[in-house]
Amino acid sequence: MAVTNEQVRAVLDLDEPDYERAATEFDRDAIPILRRFVEGGDPNLAAKAAYLAGRIGDVEAVPILELAADSTDPGVRAAAATGAGHIGPAAEPVLLTLLDDDDPAVRKTAVRATPPNPGAELLAKLQVLRDVEPVSMVREVAADVVDNVSGGDALQ
Repeated sequence: MAVTNEQVRAVLDLDEPDYERAATEFDRDAIPILRRFVEGGDPNLAAKAAYLAGRIGDVEAVPILELAADSTDPGVRAAAATGAGHIGPAAEPVLLTLLDDDDPAVRKTAVRATPPNPGAELLAKLQVLRDVEPVSMVREVAADVVDNVSGGDALQ
């Protein structure tokens, strides 16, 4: 059964969408619709659409997350980071971009979205944040993630 714009909009209009259920129900059929919501200009809908695209977990959602990561709205960028954390290695470039974001809350969200087994480039970036990030909350979260990923054996 094809997913309609109205079905996706009905989920995104909820105060607290059931993203897990929506991701299962809509699957990759919703990806083109979600892209239109990210492009649409409403930051609330764009953030929810970006996150849902990530929850679908398909690599076809990566371009949507890249688009959301380029938003002027920090909430949309943070949703892109969280969504990227559900996709895996294909979305690591999105996280790498967001780890350099001007907004510390977005950087923190990107750090927290790091998958359990990050690639070498992502792990190296997290180690840099752990060591030189100027905002303590981001630096501390990066240190925790690096310790959890590496078992405390990461490069010091």
